[in-house]
Amino acid sequence: MQARPAAHMSAEGSRDNGATDGTMSPANGRVPKTANYEFGGPIGAFLVMASLPVVVYYLYFACSKESCGITYKPALSTRLEDYFDWEVNLILLGWIAFQAALYMVPVGKIAKGLPLRNGRRLQYRMNGFMAFVVSVTSFGALLFFKYPVTILYDKFLPFMTSSIIVSVILSILVYIKARTAPNHALATGGNSGNIIYDFFIGHELNPRLGSFDIKVFCELRPGLIGWVMIDLAFVVKAWADFPDNPPWGLLALTFSQVLYVADSLWYEECVLSTMDIIHDGFGFMLSFGDLAWVPFTYTLQARYLVDHSETTESKFCLLTIAALGLLGYYIFRASNSQKNEFRQNPNGSKVAHLQSIPTSTGKRLLVSGWWGLVRHPNYLGDLILALSWSLYCGFDSIIPYFYPIYFMILLVHRAYRDAAMCKEKYGEAWEQYCKRVPYQIFPLIF
Repeated sequence: MQARPAAHMSAEGSRDNGATDGTMSPANGRVPKTANYEFGGPIGAFLVMASLPVVVYYLYFACSKESCGITYKPALSTRLEDYFDWEVNLILLGWIAFQAALYMVPVGKIAKGLPLRNGRRLQYRMNGFMAFVVSVTSFGALLFFKYPVTILYDKFLPFMTSSIIVSVILSILVYIKARTAPNHALATGGNSGNIIYDFFIGHELNPRLGSFDIKVFCELRPGLIGWVMIDLAFVVKAWADFPDNPPWGLLALTFSQVLYVADSLWYEECVLSTMDIIHDGFGFMLSFGDLAWVPFTYTLQARYLVDHSETTESKFCLLTIAALGLLGYYIFRASNSQKNEFRQNPNGSKVAHLQSIPTSTGKRLLVSGWWGLVRHPNYLGDLILALSWSLYCGFDSIIPYFYPIYFMILLVHRAYRDAAMCKEKYGEAWEQYCKRVPYQIFPLIF
């Protein structure tokens, strides 16, 4: 899954060691059979696919309004109507259709992706921030006209179930489509010939319907913007239940997460050079991550603060946590901006002073500035920000800390994946780079 899209899951958090770009070599245009398995191969992929929905449901039932803590036997509901609701299905499909319509609106610049194996560069309409603004404005309009937006809280479980079902169906459809795709359109990591593994990783690199790119759409639209919609609905719910006691912690958390998502969509073009887009195919891993994992696990802290309104921090603590979050965001944004400026123009006034190592591919690896501190300074900022979100929930339960714990595991794994690919691509230059910048994410630690 992506951090944020992101997403996972970080929208800007892959193949980001400071190289000027991650251009793929056309080679002979053909995609070879996948030589190395990840995630433990087909058996591991199957276990991950089977366990992810279980984790999502576990987090919901283990952290309820009644209690929130690790338990071997969470209070599962046995009523089908608690899990499945036709009205919810229609709302979810309407939401996806709404986002798809915004995706196709001819507003925003046209950006080109990195060269594919056949030398072609796909074009993308970059109007994600417009979609975000329209979505938030539409939420405000629904609230103004007294539509019960708290349905996102009241029927959170059916929404979760519907999203899981949609993600599975989409995974099946894109896999069927990939079976008829030309060889050069396949993903190098999902061309093993094993149905289970390729279904999980993604068999086709960039599945499209005309100009509609399914992977880029899912990466930053329905789930990521849906995360904001759920957060806003939770704020409305909390304020309606306790009108005389503004949920300051929830408001601060929501502001931070809205800023994070808005940043992703403002810099939407950066997603085109991430591992999710240039390396991973679109299969169950990204489909489930984008449509189910992001909106229903990344909102865990907000749901906790709605259900446990007694969790109150002093104004000093809230300000301290907010400052920590802003620090994380600053590191994340400053490091990504420095990388992007270097990629666009290594001789630009803001980055010309930075030191770099030339490679045999003609690209250069940054070894100073943010990228001389650690190999993935944006991961560091991401993790600091993630920790701040959980701190708003206090220390009564470990469950709200699931996100930063999971995110750290994800980013460490992604750092190793990135290192393996860069070593293969840059060879001796990469070894020199690792000597100059020995730490991956945490200075002096890792």
